[in-house]
Amino acid sequence: MRKLTRFTTLSLSLSLCGRILLGLSAATAATFAVSPIVLAAPKASKSIAVHVEGPNADAIREDILSIVPKTLEVVEPAAFSKALKGAGQTKPVGDAVVMKGLRKKPLDRIRKAGKTVKAEGVIYGVSRTNKKKKKEVYLVYVDENAGDLAVDGAVPLGGSDDDRQKALEDLLGPTLAQIAPPPADEKKDGGGGGDGDGEGDGGEGEGEDGGDGDGEEKAEGEKDDAGPARKRNDVRSALFSVELGVEFVGRWFDYSDPLSQNLRPYNVFGQPALSVSGELYPLAGTNIAVLKGLGITAGYARALGLNSAVGDGDPLSTTYQRINLGLRERLTLGESTVLGISAGVRFVTFEVDAPEDIAATVPNVDYTIFRAGLDARIPAGPVALALGADYLMPLSSGPVYDRFTGASVQGIGATAGVLIPVAKGIEARLLVEYARFFSSFQPELTDDYAAGGATDQYLGIRLAGAYIY
Repeated sequence: MRKLTRFTTLSLSLSLCGRILLGLSAATAATFAVSPIVLAAPKASKSIAVHVEGPNADAIREDILSIVPKTLEVVEPAAFSKALKGAGQTKPVGDAVVMKGLRKKPLDRIRKAGKTVKAEGVIYGVSRTNKKKKKEVYLVYVDENAGDLAVDGAVPLGGSDDDRQKALEDLLGPTLAQIAPPPADEKKDGGGGGDGDGEGDGGEGEGEDGGDGDGEEKAEGEKDDAGPARKRNDVRSALFSVELGVEFVGRWFDYSDPLSQNLRPYNVFGQPALSVSGELYPLAGTNIAVLKGLGITAGYARALGLNSAVGDGDPLSTTYQRINLGLRERLTLGESTVLGISAGVRFVTFEVDAPEDIAATVPNVDYTIFRAGLDARIPAGPVALALGADYLMPLSSGPVYDRFTGASVQGIGATAGVLIPVAKGIEARLLVEYARFFSSFQPELTDDYAAGGATDQYLGIRLAGAYIY
């Protein structure tokens, strides 16, 4: 009956995830079907080219694109690269863009390439290591004017993503704001202001008769309220993340107030295990409230080569595995703190393959657990801190608890760790996870197994790498 309960719970959990995915897909389709005007990209009358060379060029370019106003079109990178070669710049510019005595010819070629692709200007960056052995991207803005450059400076590549983003905005923001056309609704407000009351009345009347003016203003307003597009490799708006790691696990099982002599405690620590986990946010690229932050989570861990022994007896093959399935709502607090609210099911198996004469004394468990929890990711300088807490409610517990009268089991969990950025979208993680199950029994005089209760504790220290998209 225990296996049937676990299978039924797993089936219900998978069915729930499937229904939610189906609902999210339908919501996305409906949104695009009924709101084509709202979701359409704003038209632009000007364009720029963005080109970065050197290490991590693609990631740096993505950072720059994230601060380009929506009213500016961006030239396709392949088209600009072709124009740059056609202008005679067949090799990377490199440090020549920094040295004012050597930069004239490269800048002339960049300027010529910009004219070829009909760009208002070119943001050209060189990712490099400067004389102080610090990584930076040196940026210039090249337009048709051959005089002083509107942008001519470096942005450090060290520090946090937020620090780098702010430095890019400080350097490029004023120039981009100056050349970007105003949004369509601002143009309309300016034109409708008029110099006299007669023109204003005429504009109002036109909107009432045709209905187009009000409709367009509403669409633009909705678009502005929709918020920024999803940023790639950002934990606040990631489409998915995957983690792979090695975990060193421990377990401690002990009885409180033991009354019979056939109760055997258990402990092990430092056993290696492999773990893999992931999160998927199907609607992260939309601006649908609540649903854009709703994700599906899954994880699996299993100990490798775990054996147990009773006293000086022979090693006994032991299985320890953990499966997680659930949903998580991702919320952003302030500019960079991420809060998660999650719920789901967890399956924990710890089973010693013991011979019949001692099988009834080993603390085998097979938990099916409902889990609800909170977690937070808090920036702390160049790294981030991970904190979490869970409430664990076992729906079924397994053989060791079946021996006792009136067994009642509850649990709690906690997580803490450090998340260290390695490259764009990639981070190293050091995490400590703890779970504690505490039970109480109602022993009777005729019971073969009698105790006041038991505690079952699990500790995992995980070293992992993660990719965030």
